[in-house]
Amino acid sequence: MKALVLERKGELSLRDFDLPQTLGPHDVKIAIKTVGVCGSDVHYYTHGKIGPFVVNEPMVLGHEAAGEIVAVGSEVTNLKVGDRVCMEPGIPDPNSKASKLGIYNVDPAVRF
Repeated sequence: MKALVLERKGELSLRDFDLPQTLGPHDVKIAIKTVGVCGSDVHYYTHGKIGPFVVNEPMVLGHEAAGEIVAVGSEVTNLKVGDRVCMEPGIPDPNSKASKLGIYNVDPAVRF
């Protein structure tokens, strides 16, 4: 697959990436159909950082995506092949104060 990579502040490249072929029991594989340009993508490009997070190495941009599920893991029960979905790739701590308040997107411990 191809991905847009922020090499450093103000410099982008389009790179090829190999994706893992194995699918975990709780995972789904999504054929990406479209990706939005988020304000944070633009901010990383123009400033090289957001708050304390500084881009010190290449980073794939484009985390607001939509597509169609093409495979599901053996334990997935709420999605099926052919479902159209949008993604939020952030993984917050479900026990954090931010998550409990319903604002998981500002959880300082969120992982991508």
